[in-house]
Amino acid sequence: MALAKVMTILVLFVSASLSFAQSKDIGHISIRVSETGLEFAKDFFIREVISTTIPLQLPNIEKKVKIPLIGKVRMGLSNIRIYAVDVQSSRIETGGNGIVLSVSGATADLSMDWSYTYKASFFQISDHGDASVKVKGMDLKTTVTLVDDNGSLKIATRESDCKVKSIGIHINGGASWLYQGVVDAFEKNIISTVENNVSNQILEKLKKLDSFLQSLPKERKIDGNVAVNLSFAGNPVLGDSSVEVEISGLFLPSGSGVVASGHRSSSISRGDDKRMVAISIEEEVFNSATLVYFDAKRMHMVIDKSKNGSTLATSDWKLILPELYKLYPDVRMMLDMSVASPPDVSITENGIEAAIHLEISIDVQNSGAVLSVARISSVLNVAGSAEIAEKNLAGSLRLLDFNATMKWSRIGELQASYIKDVTSTILEELFLPNVNTRLKRGFPLPFPHGFTIKNAGIVYVENGVMVVSDIASY
Repeated sequence: MALAKVMTILVLFVSASLSFAQSKDIGHISIRVSETGLEFAKDFFIREVISTTIPLQLPNIEKKVKIPLIGKVRMGLSNIRIYAVDVQSSRIETGGNGIVLSVSGATADLSMDWSYTYKASFFQISDHGDASVKVKGMDLKTTVTLVDDNGSLKIATRESDCKVKSIGIHINGGASWLYQGVVDAFEKNIISTVENNVSNQILEKLKKLDSFLQSLPKERKIDGNVAVNLSFAGNPVLGDSSVEVEISGLFLPSGSGVVASGHRSSSISRGDDKRMVAISIEEEVFNSATLVYFDAKRMHMVIDKSKNGSTLATSDWKLILPELYKLYPDVRMMLDMSVASPPDVSITENGIEAAIHLEISIDVQNSGAVLSVARISSVLNVAGSAEIAEKNLAGSLRLLDFNATMKWSRIGELQASYIKDVTSTILEELFLPNVNTRLKRGFPLPFPHGFTIKNAGIVYVENGVMVVSDIASY
């Protein structure tokens, strides 16, 4: 539905505490449509409404008309159809009265069939033909107000008013008196029919749009374990030339149920980027993701292959772990790695940083069984970078620094320098490349189907990330 696409532009995407039941129900993702975005939405809206409404069939009109020197004639107009509309001037306004779309000075072309019957005492005369009508000075004003209804977006009020200044009628065929008869009889009827039907068509589309908005899911599954809370948080904010909506945006266990957000957050500075759409994502969203994935036991990986795809073996480590190779020569080995607590993500104007507590078990294949031979505990600080991959928000991690301690070992006591070298190799060559492969897949951004993004960029702000972009239709 074209209207649904447009309004989706105007409007997808529980705090990281110990329990989601304790989260604050506020919006953590905001979607702001700027003046240029509203202009794009307005122009797209007008084109799509015209293409999906025209041709528009209007009801037949019939009445008796008194023609001078002739008498009463029964006249009728049928097959009345608006087949073309031309909009020269339009504007969109936002503010206290809602979202107002105005079209002024539009023209429309109509075709129709005419017929008449004149009955006298002893004879009857009838004729028929076709005619064309030029509608001039058509003005249309449509107003909607949007409110949050328990986490869904609802059109609270909708109004549409159409006014036509004048029409020009061209009659094909018929007697000379017919033209003036049609004008006198039907000019006002044609004008009011056009006005009423155009207004009713817009109201009907807004009714369908309201149903669509209220049917939007409040939860979107990421996978079998994790979903995102998509419930709206408070009423949309209408600025002088912008529209902003907020959604909860927090990750939660899939199927756990969504609680409507209720009110808005304002912890991110929105900036003054002039691109059509700005999506602000607070750091609480990232922390809720780490918490949910941690609770779902998804922050665990077993690596048994190197970056080039070859099988890990103790022979690869004989220079930095000579005791390992001496005790278990040329056997397969695995690295069993688990995150010990939810990573803590922080975002500033300089970028994204996170602290990860990682437990690393060094395992070998010994006589057909897996044997753990050493365990290292490491806390690593990483820098994150976000990027746009098609319509997804993707990213990658880069190691800043780390510490490492050997918790226990079956391969003898290792010097601190050996432990650091081993941990550095594991983190740089194996752990982070595997994590980045997953992060490159990204998470979907709330851009509707049928549109593409261009000139996209990432802006880091205090406590969050802003994705800014222009939009184009396919």
